[in-house]
Amino acid sequence: MAKSQAQQNRELISAYWEALDGADAQSAADIIKRHSAENIAWHGPKPYDDIQGADALIERFWQPLRRAFPDLRRRSDVLLAGRYRDQDWVSASGYFHGTFGDDWNGIAATGERTMIRFGEVMALAGGKIVKTYFLLDLIDVMQQGGFQLGWQAPAIEGLRPKVAIGSGILNSEQDAAESRQTLLLVEAMLFGLVRKDQPMALYWDEAMTWNSPSGVGSARSLAEFHERVHNVFLTGLSGSWTGSHNARYAEGRFAVSTGWPSLVAVHDGVFLGFPPSGNTLRWRIMDFWERVGGKLMNNWVHIDMINIFQQIGVDIFDLYQQHRRDKERQGG
Repeated sequence: MAKSQAQQNRELISAYWEALDGADAQSAADIIKRHSAENIAWHGPKPYDDIQGADALIERFWQPLRRAFPDLRRRSDVLLAGRYRDQDWVSASGYFHGTFGDDWNGIAATGERTMIRFGEVMALAGGKIVKTYFLLDLIDVMQQGGFQLGWQAPAIEGLRPKVAIGSGILNSEQDAAESRQTLLLVEAMLFGLVRKDQPMALYWDEAMTWNSPSGVGSARSLAEFHERVHNVFLTGLSGSWTGSHNARYAEGRFAVSTGWPSLVAVHDGVFLGFPPSGNTLRWRIMDFWERVGGKLMNNWVHIDMINIFQQIGVDIFDLYQQHRRDKERQGG
């Protein structure tokens, strides 16, 4: 039986990333060019934002990252492929890891093994990546080097759940009925979130895990999610919670969505410890879900939190540089 397009695309990206893991700086650039459209549109977090073209992407993002982490490797927890609005997609959630040997984005090198949480959603055409949405948890990288935000996140930081059943790296054809069941459940849950009056127990297992970046933190049960995350958003952000998805699909028991922005809401209440700014916050978000049976069990959430704090009026990079200066004065 012929392979589906999703299967072919997953295998293509898996081979691409495996080649990158074993490449030096020069061959890595060649590998990226072979797999990327010349005019690739890359949408990333602060401080990168939008990058146009493979050459600019290599120069601005990949080369500084590889200089900072010469032994950089990628480990995906979830990898799935699908189709949305006549476009083929491959998406992954996981971690880069490597020895932090050189400063990166103004973050001081530690010389230690460092984990960099990532989410990536790629559009493919003709066997090449033509568009990418990419998020990194840079605050977590700062915190691994000793930086603290100076205020308490509402939930637990640093929690890294695994998939509940087997592997999240899909490497075989998935049942279309299973994929449809997952997508319908996710879309019903998203509609319930926007309405704000639907009990989340309709969609989530009581033992669910909501895994979010530093600055918000993660929840280890539905009750904890309600208390420490959902209620924080409901009381701190008003409006219709509008937004749009650039990609949303399911494969097997996993699903993914991303939007730029996927949530637009007004900061008119106390949110993450900050008093109302009155600002309209536009969220760059990426969600990966795992369904177990008839409920959602895991949600890996990627958010450009540095961008969100900037919209509230807090510059994380400035806070971090003050931390570096204080540390240097103390002889650290």
